[in-house]
Amino acid sequence: MAYSVNTSNRITGLASGIDTESMVKELMAAERKPLDKMEQDQIWTSWRRDAYRDMNKLFYDLDQQILDMKLQRTYNGKSVTSTNDTLVTATASASSSSISHTIEDVTIATAARNVSQSSLSTDAGDKIDPSQSLWMNQGKFSNGITWETETYTNEDITVSQETATFKLAKGALNEASLGGKTIDVADSDGNLTSYDIVAGSTADLDTATIGANQVFVNVDDGTLKFGSKLSAGSTIKGQDYDHQVINFSITTFDQDGNPINDSSNADGDFDFSFDGTTTMNQMLNKITNSNVGVSAFYDEHNDVVSLQRTETGDLNNGNAGMAFSGSFLTDTLQLNEANEIKGTDATFTIDGLTTKRHSNTFTISDVTYTLNKSFNSEPVQVNVQNDVETSFDKIKSFVENYNTMIEKVNEAVQETRYRDYKPLTDTQKKELSEKEIELWEEKSKSGLLKGDSILSNGLSNMRSNWYANVDNSSNFSSLIEVGITTSSDYTDRGKLEIDEDKLKAALREDPDSVHKLFSNNVEGSGRGIMNRLEDSIEGTINRVEERAGKASSTPQQYTLGRQLDQMDDQISDFEDRLVQTENRYWRQFTQMEKMIQQMNSQSNYLMQQFSG
Repeated sequence: MAYSVNTSNRITGLASGIDTESMVKELMAAERKPLDKMEQDQIWTSWRRDAYRDMNKLFYDLDQQILDMKLQRTYNGKSVTSTNDTLVTATASASSSSISHTIEDVTIATAARNVSQSSLSTDAGDKIDPSQSLWMNQGKFSNGITWETETYTNEDITVSQETATFKLAKGALNEASLGGKTIDVADSDGNLTSYDIVAGSTADLDTATIGANQVFVNVDDGTLKFGSKLSAGSTIKGQDYDHQVINFSITTFDQDGNPINDSSNADGDFDFSFDGTTTMNQMLNKITNSNVGVSAFYDEHNDVVSLQRTETGDLNNGNAGMAFSGSFLTDTLQLNEANEIKGTDATFTIDGLTTKRHSNTFTISDVTYTLNKSFNSEPVQVNVQNDVETSFDKIKSFVENYNTMIEKVNEAVQETRYRDYKPLTDTQKKELSEKEIELWEEKSKSGLLKGDSILSNGLSNMRSNWYANVDNSSNFSSLIEVGITTSSDYTDRGKLEIDEDKLKAALREDPDSVHKLFSNNVEGSGRGIMNRLEDSIEGTINRVEERAGKASSTPQQYTLGRQLDQMDDQISDFEDRLVQTENRYWRQFTQMEKMIQQMNSQSNYLMQQFSG
């Protein structure tokens, strides 16, 4: 930190011959010794705060890993094998039994499907183009399109640059409704000009004669072409237009045979509406991406539309799985419910019991099966076993992380403190090289948390958590029984060791008891080791935060923060006193110089008198 003094009105040692500035520096160097100590104490305290937070991150990281260590699947995971993965695959939850199951006589489930009754296009040599708008394709559909008319309001169009061509928000306009209508344009001053509408199609655009006060409206795509250019700053006033749309709805059914409802629609139906500028592909993609549960596409080779349920099975008790409403579906696309290829359920025999399911993926006794193909040949065996290797690896990984954590914490509380290596102040750093600073701070930062009681007690509590018996109804009540012990090497300071064979045997023979040993969520002596460890770790984290806070804490929320604030105030007050002290020294030396100058003047005067 720095402080400033008043340097005006100073008289240096011209009269006395004394190097006043050097003398004041030496005096102030002695005066600021307490300030150096204050700054060093402040640096040390901030280092301690940061060191505490580093330790807390270690505790926090381990605490997060405990969440997985409390789950049943960590100890009771299952591995599943199938004698023929091409036909049947399976997975199992932690609660499933280790047993083999037989699957045979399988007929897989199918999804309901409906296809256009015949080719959609009038001319096989000029089929509909699914990438073009329905409006442009309307003459190609053999059954045509029955349009509905809806009115929409086109917003004002602002003219940003001088031009004659613009576009409405929608095309597929009702040409008859445009007869005798005008479009108003306001110039930048608000003066209105009305332009008579000349309606036509894209084919008419190049040949149409457009007068200066006319505007050609392309009913196909909504393009406006004025007879004269509109100036920048003008506004084409919005108004109502009639355009052509198609509307239809699709009904499907869930696994229980109930109609699937569209929650965003008041009547619950899945209603679809498209204007004439929509392409066939866009329309079918919207159906597919909706929640109606249908996959839709146009097959250009066969010139038909196909709709298929995304779920398999007989979902409507033998009736059609998809119901259609609207002439576009039933007439234009030729989709007839009576022609539907209905969905069928999967039938199979499992462990001698013949049954069926809507889906090819289903769960029985916590084992989830997927039927990939129909077959009636050799039965498929599905074997469920305890996944000992995965469970062992998870426990081993946690123990290794625990050992690493306590090693780092032990190093912190035992690290040597070099009291002669005080933190360097900014002034002191200016006199050293970067390497010298690095070597010095390596020593001065050593032992920041030496002998810290919070961390030492936290380590002690965690060791006790591992040692203490767990009183439960399972076959294991201590870690020793499952092959986990404390290292006999005292320098390891509580690290754990694993007897691989013993732990794997416990996981293989009684994974539920291993789970209860580690994670029995009760209070008292029956509380699982992971639950106890979690309690101890979180207690330590809270105590460290009370002392050192966390990144989001304000200084007043933790002990060291309040100390650092207090140190700031003390340093600021002391710097104020240093300014006063230095100014006092300079006043004294300046006064002395003035007196010496005065004496020298008097002496010179007397010498002149005597010499005269």
